Amino acid sequence: MKTVDARGMACPKPLILTKKALNELGPGGRLTVLIDNETSKQNVERFCLDNGVEVSAAAEGAVFTLSLTRRGAGTIVATEQVYCAPEAQRKPHVIVFRSGTMGNGPEELGGILMKAFVNTIKEISPLPGHLVFYNTGVHLVVNGSPLVEPFAELEKKGIAILACGTCLDYFGLKAKLAVGTVSNMFTILETLSAAGSVIAP
Repeated sequence: MKTVDARGMACPKPLILTKKALNELGPGGRLTVLIDNETSKQNVERFCLDNGVEVSAAAEGAVFTLSLTRRGAGTIVATEQVYCAPEAQRKPHVIVFRSGTMGNGPEELGGILMKAFVNTIKEISPLPGHLVFYNTGVHLVVNGSPLVEPFAELEKKGIAILACGTCLDYFGLKAKLAVGTVSNMFTILETLSAAGSVIAP
C-alpha cells in the first residue's frame, strides 16, 4: 500500500499529492494519506468522495490517517482549486442520474445500491445544488418510482431537480413526472458547466 505523507503541508499540496498518487493506482488500489491539518483533511475527503474513491479516516493526536480505495478507472482530472477555495467561493456540486441503477453489474444489485445512495444524499454536507436526470434515469422521478419520496424530501431542502424533457417524451412519461421540473438540454448543460463538480453514481 502506498503512503502520502502530507504532514506539515497546507492545502492544496496534500490534495495535489493525493491526486497524483491515486492516478498511479488502478481500480481497487489502496492509498494511505497522513495529514495534520483539519481543513486539508476535509478537502481531501470531499475530493475523494466526488471522484469515486472510498475514504475512511482515523485520528491519533493531531494526525489524521485517511485510508483510500480507488473504485473507478481513468485519470482523475478534478482541479484542487475547487476543493481548496474558501467555502464562500465554492460552487455547489451536481449529481447526475443517467440510469435507474448504480454502477455496472446485476440490475437488482444496481437498484439496491441506487436506493441506498439516494437515501444517503441528505446526510452529506454540503448538499448538492442540483440533481439532474436524463436517459433512463428519468424513471427515478416519475409515479411508481420507490424513490419519489426521498427525492421530494431533497427538493424541500432547496435542491433543484431537473428531468430531461426529451427523455420523458421518449418514454411517454412526461405526464407522470412526480418530483422536479421538466428541463431542456440547454439548462442541463448550463447547470453542469456551472457546477463545482459533477457526481454520476
